[in-house]
This record gives sequence, structure tokens and C-alpha cells, in this order.
Amino acid sequence: MRLHDWWGRLNAYLLENRTRPREYGVWDCWQLTGGGVFVMTGVDYRAQLPTYTTLEEGVAILEAQGGAVAMLTTMFGEAKHVSRAMRGDIVLSDLGDGPAAGICLGVETVTVSPGGMETVRTLEGSVAWTV
Repeated sequence: MRLHDWWGRLNAYLLENRTRPREYGVWDCWQLTGGGVFVMTGVDYRAQLPTYTTLEEGVAILEAQGGAVAMLTTMFGEAKHVSRAMRGDIVLSDLGDGPAAGICLGVETVTVSPGGMETVRTLEGSVAWTV
């Protein structure tokens, strides 16, 4: 369940991290998403994952969980069509180098790419989960 002031907390979190460069296991799409869920709910799902420092280690963790969709479904329940994503929900997109989790802001979803934080069109995502 989201905290009563989740939207302001999420915006402050995103502003604070807007210029951070991607660093696997420290600041990447999974860390952004997990941190966003934490500021919205007070629950840190990142603690359920092993640490990693490279793309290859991150991919191995996803594979061990059955893939990104399976991992997120285990954590957040039933997936929904991306057209039903609401602000604060998790959206899974493909930025060309595999699945990228992000936080829905409405028409756009924020995620982390090689260049750092960026937004992608929410409807270009593949699936979403309610937070």
C-alpha cells in the first residue's frame, strides 16, 4: 500500500537522482524502480535480490528468478496490460538491451538507460504491475 504522500516522495526521489549515471547494482533500472517503490510504500524489495556489479551478474539473477516478468510477478502480484498502468505502477520496457523496469509517471515511464535516467512512452512497455 502506498503512503499518503507517495507522489511528492516519488517526485523528490526522481529529482534527487535525475543526473546519476548508470552503475550496475548501484543505479540501474532495477535500483531506480526498487528505490521508487521504497519511497512510495516504505517496503524495500531490493533487499530480496543478491548484489551484483555487472550486467552479466544482473542477467544471471533475472534468469535464476525465471526472467523479469516472473520476478516482478512474484514480488508485486498479477501483471496487467500496460494500457492499464497508472502513476506509480511498475512498467517493463525493452530499451534494446533487455528488459528495463521503470516507474509510470502517466504517459511516460522513467527508467535508467546507458545514458542515465530517461523517460520512455508508457504504452511502448510490455507489461505493468500495480504498486
